[in-house]
Amino acid sequence: MAHLDLAQLRTLMAVVDAGSLTAAAPQLFLSQSAVSEQIRKLEDCVGKPLLLRSKTGVVPTAAGIQLLGHARALVGMADHALRDMRGMALQGTLKLAVTDYYKPDALAHMLKALAQQHPAVRLEVSVLKSSDVETAHAQGQCDLGVVMATPPFRQRLQTLGPEEALVWARARHWVPEAGQPLPLLVLPETCALRQYAEARLRQQGVDYVVAHQASGVAGLQSAIAAGLGVACINAATLTQHMAPVLPEAGLPSLTRVQFGLLPARAAESALVQQVRALLQSDWVS
Repeated sequence: MAHLDLAQLRTLMAVVDAGSLTAAAPQLFLSQSAVSEQIRKLEDCVGKPLLLRSKTGVVPTAAGIQLLGHARALVGMADHALRDMRGMALQGTLKLAVTDYYKPDALAHMLKALAQQHPAVRLEVSVLKSSDVETAHAQGQCDLGVVMATPPFRQRLQTLGPEEALVWARARHWVPEAGQPLPLLVLPETCALRQYAEARLRQQGVDYVVAHQASGVAGLQSAIAAGLGVACINAATLTQHMAPVLPEAGLPSLTRVQFGLLPARAAESALVQQVRALLQSDWVS
């Protein structure tokens, strides 16, 4: 009976993170030919090609991306089990940046799990817009970044939890004014969700005007609850004072979004690698 080998899964993770078999080999203390053989055996096991090879390196195929998510979770769980059996605990300081669209209870769940399992890890958490999280991560200002992405960008995330629906949100008492443009509530122009919402309205031919621009999701929620107009948000950010816009309003359909960790940077520390795996495995366990 075929089974997944943890060593081969670790090799896949190292190759994808390093960008090539050659770069991954010294990290794994293996020769390049041994790394290639590990990947070949893993591809034989799953029955699908996992990497696209070129002169500049490798990128994961669709199957490779799918397996990579499982690999990080399984390896993280295995490492956690070993640390637990040996009575080992993670130690150090870790900077985590999280998009303000991420639902508070999910963030609390994530932080509680980490605190309970590794109380010696000191967390510094910043809640920012997704674009700012990406900038902070790219500039090394945070160790891990949690962002919200729409479908074209999902393949580069290590997903956290299931997909979530987007909705057009309004105050419970709000009704549109006949013959008037839709009052749209938004975040700044760098917000990918604003860009997506405006594109969908234009595609559908919906006449709209930007009625209010908030600096963050909390401000956007307040503007919606105050009845200033309609906003495109993820369903988890709806409050008791808000409701989805009714279908008869004729607004365009919306996609689903995915929350996840930004990909590992080169030379990520052992602490960051272990917390990355732990956070993702927590959604599988």
